[in-house]
Amino acid sequence: KAQDARSFMMSFQYWLGGSPDNIENFLLMLAEKYLTDAPLVSSKIVEPQVYPDVGIWHPVAPKMFESLEEYLAWYSNEHMPLANLTKDSPTVGLVLQRSHMITNDSCHYIALVSELESRGCRVLPVFAGGLDFSVPMNRFFYHPGTELANVDVVVSLTGFALVGGPAKQDHPRAIAALKKLDRPYLCALPLVFQTTEEWRESELGLHPIQVALQVSLPELDGALEPVVFAGRDGPTGRSIPLQDRINLISERAMKWAVLTKKKNVDKRVAVTVFSFPPDKGNVGTAAYLDVFGSIYKVLEGLRDQGYTVGE
Repeated sequence: KAQDARSFMMSFQYWLGGSPDNIENFLLMLAEKYLTDAPLVSSKIVEPQVYPDVGIWHPVAPKMFESLEEYLAWYSNEHMPLANLTKDSPTVGLVLQRSHMITNDSCHYIALVSELESRGCRVLPVFAGGLDFSVPMNRFFYHPGTELANVDVVVSLTGFALVGGPAKQDHPRAIAALKKLDRPYLCALPLVFQTTEEWRESELGLHPIQVALQVSLPELDGALEPVVFAGRDGPTGRSIPLQDRINLISERAMKWAVLTKKKNVDKRVAVTVFSFPPDKGNVGTAAYLDVFGSIYKVLEGLRDQGYTVGE
């Protein structure tokens, strides 16, 4: 029937929305239309709330934004004055999973955004509903109409590779997107396979599957400094911010942002050299490798890019 076809389409939209309100209204609609012996539904059934698949989110914003210009207008005119931020404040791009926002499981995101802003950073939190997080990055991390990055550092909070989930990744595509952006890319991960207590009490630390999926795979994209920033509550499965880790990530992100703005001549670079067993005679020894010749070539490249390497 036509009514059944409409009910199917409505059910599909409720289910894809996935928020608690959408699921509640989905069940109320089914009860009203198909449970003839059930008591009358007294609650008002609300139409499905549709969320953008790709967009920008902020915990105190009135909505999710699909336009960078619209987000920046709200952020600059309404939020930055309240947060004591200026246009010269460093900007941190955050990569998020949409599912956490629409299911109201975003306490860990809120905590990190709040900590970054309290330290004087502007934030640009983008999200995707699927597992290709290069799409929002390519769409929102550039000044409108240009190929100039509008963020100083990027922190992924998804715990996944930039392109693809646990089963399949596209590392070449992720690397190409990150090379084009040319900004430090940090990886902060939430606990998935352990509760907070299990992780803290474990002699191994992270579960081996989580190490493989949420540390190793992002590193193949080029991610830096993997740090656990959120735990998981056992009974509810909801995310729990780990404030000491959030403080650490915020500090590291701000330092990377400041470093991005420095000229190469003012940067200091450490070159570590293999030496095993530890002894002066073993410095730089490695089978079939020309260690000192390679270091010389690296120093030449650094000099050509404006670093001070001496004579």
